Amino acid sequence: MLLVTGVCPAAALAQERSPDAPRESAAGLPVPDSDRMRVSARFMAGYGHDRAQFGLGFENQGRVGYAILDVFGRLNDRVSYRFSFNPVNETEPRPACGEEGYFYPNEPAFLGDIGPGVACEPDGNRRVDMYKFIALDLMNQQGPVREAWVDIALTRSFSARFGRLVLPMGFGWEEAGSFTAKDATRIQRINAESNFGLMFSWQHGDPRPRPTISAHVAGVLGDGNRNRDYDYFYFERSDLDSNSALTVLLGAAFAPTPALDIRVSGKRGFSGSRVERLPNYWASKRHDHAFIVSARYQPIRHVAVFGEGAHYTWGLTRTSAELFDFDDAPIRKNGYYGGAEVSYPLGRTSRVGLNVTREELSRDDSLIKFLEAGGTRGVTMGESDRGTVLRLFFELPNLTLAFYRNLDETPFPFVSGIVPIDAPPDVIEGATNKWGIVVRATLD
Repeated sequence: MLLVTGVCPAAALAQERSPDAPRESAAGLPVPDSDRMRVSARFMAGYGHDRAQFGLGFENQGRVGYAILDVFGRLNDRVSYRFSFNPVNETEPRPACGEEGYFYPNEPAFLGDIGPGVACEPDGNRRVDMYKFIALDLMNQQGPVREAWVDIALTRSFSARFGRLVLPMGFGWEEAGSFTAKDATRIQRINAESNFGLMFSWQHGDPRPRPTISAHVAGVLGDGNRNRDYDYFYFERSDLDSNSALTVLLGAAFAPTPALDIRVSGKRGFSGSRVERLPNYWASKRHDHAFIVSARYQPIRHVAVFGEGAHYTWGLTRTSAELFDFDDAPIRKNGYYGGAEVSYPLGRTSRVGLNVTREELSRDDSLIKFLEAGGTRGVTMGESDRGTVLRLFFELPNLTLAFYRNLDETPFPFVSGIVPIDAPPDVIEGATNKWGIVVRATLD
């Protein structure tokens, strides 16, 4: 009886449907074996030790850095597209709940009456800034959307790209041999930025492996390096644009020979916004300018040297400084890194290699300037971060296994909640050292 009851409605529906009714078709387009639609995947995960997380017992962690699904293709001779999705999104700091004996720059109690309903979050003590973080990835995202754009070839050498873009600022961290945020240089981490905008590009010469000369100009929305300069902006989402003016990016690359790659890029923009009804130093309008010079020389196939010089301008704008009666002099943050990579082939498609980088970058930013003005425990402008990173890797087709050791030095680890405020010198030394193993895979 139950069987008859369950079948009858379906039979009645079949009898009511006219034999002349059009057949239903599946929505969407079939995926052809062509350039119209391609799908690939990228995966990176690692296990490692980060001494900066020692205070709460989270120094040893295994995490997925990214699991990116790329959908891309060419609709015709002029129009191409790319959509990249990554569900792992851990790069932004959170408001910290604090801890007795420690100083947290992202603790609402320190930030004061920062804004509407900002409450601390349990993982905010581990997601603080560039010195104390959990993410293995570097790139900021719009939720799971990493990049999404349409590119239109206006002529053979001139094109326009519209959507969420990864900004071409210097070398990408993986281009320079880094694997995760734990072993990337701070300059690479600052330059890793994606935002919504429009970019025009021009190139001359055979694009394979890269054009002889290329240039680009872009206007983008977004708050850029807001969190790098402790502009927590009431902990609103950083992919929401709060600036009245576009951030402008200019860049050029020159590759006179396959062995030499020279790039220059500059950015002029702002992060955060001055909110007069809720005035706060940690939620204000800041400069966000950059000038990057990059070079790579590969005289033979398995030997390369590379480096970048960076000049950043951060700090309060004049109007924000006047609102808080604070010094309006911009903060100059300069530095460089240099490195080399040597590898040995193991057959036609595999190799083993060594990559080493050395970096020095100014520690100056808005937090350091604020603490210096308040006479906080020896914090002064003019100090530098230094780091030496050693990477060993074994590269197979579509798979890379790697080990890194990051000997990281920073002058004031207590201002990031890494060590107690009154920590002795032997605790401060090596407080941000790291090591780890990494697996990176691609599916094309």
